[in-house]
Amino acid sequence: MHARQFVELAGWAAAHAQELLESNLPAPETAWEQYWVASKCRLERWKWFLHSLKSPQEPPPSGARDSEDAFLKETEPFPSSPSGFRKGRPTSRLLAAMEEILLSEVFSRIWTVLMEAYDQRRSIQQAGPIARNVLMGHLEVRSRLLHVLLQPEEWLLPEVEHLNQLRSHVERWTDLFLGVLADWTPTKDLAFDPRRVQDFSGDFSLERPASVRQQAWNLTLRSIRRAFAAGLQPISANPDLNEAIAQAAVACWPKAIPLSSLLDDSLWPVRLAQSAADLQELVGTLLDEETTL
Repeated sequence: MHARQFVELAGWAAAHAQELLESNLPAPETAWEQYWVASKCRLERWKWFLHSLKSPQEPPPSGARDSEDAFLKETEPFPSSPSGFRKGRPTSRLLAAMEEILLSEVFSRIWTVLMEAYDQRRSIQQAGPIARNVLMGHLEVRSRLLHVLLQPEEWLLPEVEHLNQLRSHVERWTDLFLGVLADWTPTKDLAFDPRRVQDFSGDFSLERPASVRQQAWNLTLRSIRRAFAAGLQPISANPDLNEAIAQAAVACWPKAIPLSSLLDDSLWPVRLAQSAADLQELVGTLLDEETTL
């Protein structure tokens, strides 16, 4: 799964916030576990990556390599030596990782807002703390990346403008989606620009007719694709973990909400994978009951 798909998934989540928050069905605990594990593993990969940028000759931080071995056996590891750079410029894998840190933050923020609202409506503390903890780790990694961009090495200079522009786009889209959620839950503490969130919230306010809000959302979906259609690395730094995180999130939504409302049909297999897992669990339950009888 490519990191840019998290932007559209975040928008889809914001658009269907009402269905999630008003649903009486509890989200499966396995979804929280999967989100936590996959997110933490991705954070460790990012930290390893940023360490390799700073000190390519030094080993990764203590414990980081061990925790990643199981995943990295099946994927190309991040470079940990100067051989990871070609002709004085970062490889596509390195650039993809930097883009991924920025792009996936949209979803991390929106998901945290939704999960905290989910807990609050049910008077529990379950999903919100997990999402908030993952987000704090994400913000730490983002801060490290921005520090690298503020004081870039010579080989990174050609990419700084692109990455800063991407950061700006991400911040604006995050505030737009937070504006969508403004009628359902407080969003101020996770906004980049609270005034901008307030401006965007007017387009999606529940006080507006449903047809107006739907039109605004249709235009938003089309704008997402145009905004991130070009200029990004074609590969993904962590496609396996990205897919696991998305699958865990989708599993929390009522199954009546179709992913087909997304323009990017490459996200549909996420729901298909979840449906397959549900079917396998159902078959296992039926077999256990038959054995008991």
